[in-house]
Amino acid sequence: MNKFSKISKAFFIAGITAMCLSIAPKPAIANASVSIEQNNDGNYINIENDSSLKAVYNNVTYSNETFPAIRVDDVWMVPVKEFLQDILGCTYSYDENEGTLFISNNYGNASVSCVVGSKELSVGSSVVGMDLPVMKAKNTEDNAKKTIYVPASKVIQNLGYGYDSSATEISVTDNIKLYENSKQTEYENQYSNAINSIIYTKNLSGNDIVNITALNDLDENKVKENTDYNSIEYIYADTKNLLGDIDKSFENGVVTEIKIWEEENNTHLKITFDGRYVVSKQILANTFSVILEKGSFSIKALIPDGVDAKKITATDRYWNKQFYIIVPGNHVSFYKKYIPINNSSVIQKINVNKTADGNNTRIVVTTTKLQGYKITNEDGYFTVKIGAPKKIYKNIILLDAGHGGKDSGASYKNLYEKKLNLEIIYTRARKYFEANNSNVKAYWTRHDDTFINLYTRPKLSKTYSADMFMSLHMNSAGNRLANGTEVYYSSKNNKVTSTGLYSKKMASMMLNSILDGINAKNRGVRQAGFVVNKYNTVPSILVELGFITGNKDYPNLKKAAYREKAAKALYNGVEKIFKKYPTKR
Repeated sequence: MNKFSKISKAFFIAGITAMCLSIAPKPAIANASVSIEQNNDGNYINIENDSSLKAVYNNVTYSNETFPAIRVDDVWMVPVKEFLQDILGCTYSYDENEGTLFISNNYGNASVSCVVGSKELSVGSSVVGMDLPVMKAKNTEDNAKKTIYVPASKVIQNLGYGYDSSATEISVTDNIKLYENSKQTEYENQYSNAINSIIYTKNLSGNDIVNITALNDLDENKVKENTDYNSIEYIYADTKNLLGDIDKSFENGVVTEIKIWEEENNTHLKITFDGRYVVSKQILANTFSVILEKGSFSIKALIPDGVDAKKITATDRYWNKQFYIIVPGNHVSFYKKYIPINNSSVIQKINVNKTADGNNTRIVVTTTKLQGYKITNEDGYFTVKIGAPKKIYKNIILLDAGHGGKDSGASYKNLYEKKLNLEIIYTRARKYFEANNSNVKAYWTRHDDTFINLYTRPKLSKTYSADMFMSLHMNSAGNRLANGTEVYYSSKNNKVTSTGLYSKKMASMMLNSILDGINAKNRGVRQAGFVVNKYNTVPSILVELGFITGNKDYPNLKKAAYREKAAKALYNGVEKIFKKYPTKR
């Protein structure tokens, strides 16, 4: 059973859990209390035993009753010799006359210094503030047994160890997974520098870091890199490798392998890592640091050789909580080997198959809920960030193809309104809204010949986080001389939004864009109580593009080129409206 101590005053709580670098002999158990000199004034506070606490290092429990770890004013304190030296394997020296304490970790690559009674911790050329001062202590039952206590968090972390704590325990972890150091200081004339040490550990932010040091300052212009989606290789030109060949594998970590070798007077460093992480580098004098941080991306995938990254596109299947990433060419076998990396709990699965025509590769991403997405091309790979639509897209519009299913709308000869609406606003306009250079994200109330309840349509603006709504219809009349475009808004939904946009202004701008695009007759902006406008929660308009029965509009609507112009005009109008009234997201 582990026995520790508890400060007799009520506001002191004691506890410990520790993990360290090297297994040290288990301290002997003794029934004794400890006294600490909290204020460096010669007055000691007694500490009573507490057998409920423990110290753990790499799943092995340690204990020390003679000088346990304690909590003073909610700050963890640890004894230097009994904890830092005997358990962590650190070395230390103490100048009793000056009260100065020097501590180094067991690799000798990190050290700190402090003074008894002071809250200042010297780390290299910097000074770090501690929560409590360094304190002297003695064993209550045997005053000849003395030690020094230091605030655990700042000292342990600045010695290069991982640190975590709660009210009942502290956890110290060995962050150094690889350390090699050469004492050699000479190299042949054909080299301009030499690598003499490497350390793989964690920095104070908790990120994995690989540090390479050289005998002389490193020149960034002499360092080349080759990047893969889960590995990176650095080539140090004209640089001697004093460490010899290193090939070290790691399990269950961020870095899975580190290799160092020399080839043709160049030193190579290759780091293979968990693909969910991203790499950055920093050069400071003779130290080259490689930092690995958890990526903010949701997906990362390699780009096959020969594929133009700019030609990678995406298409949304939001009604199925899916989106497709289309990679030019048949690369299914490539992505079976280099599986796209899933870095999001919202992504349910990622499948790879060929497109229907067999000419391209389709990466199918299925999510647990509606998500927006953004693709970013990197060096040799691309990443995808997903999130709630408003967190991904600056501008969102919900487009409504009027009628559908059992409701065919107006018709004349071989033209049907429901088909024209869907073809123009979805089939044809979609490529403009989904283009890589589009500033607008579009969702649609329907993408096929489906009947959607009239009152359901305006409610979908909230479902898709839309900033605007536009419904497309075709007009009809008994008189074939009736032709032209008119745009409707509702006075019941015409409030000025935070962007300055309101439905009537939206209708006016859209009408102008359509007239510019298809040169139709101007029938003006009109007010009416159409359900999709009246009951909407965002600026909303209904476009009557033309008269399906019109003697001029009918022949135009029959032409595919005219319908294409209409789709482009609708897209251009939306772009112009958002440009003048940006959402400021």
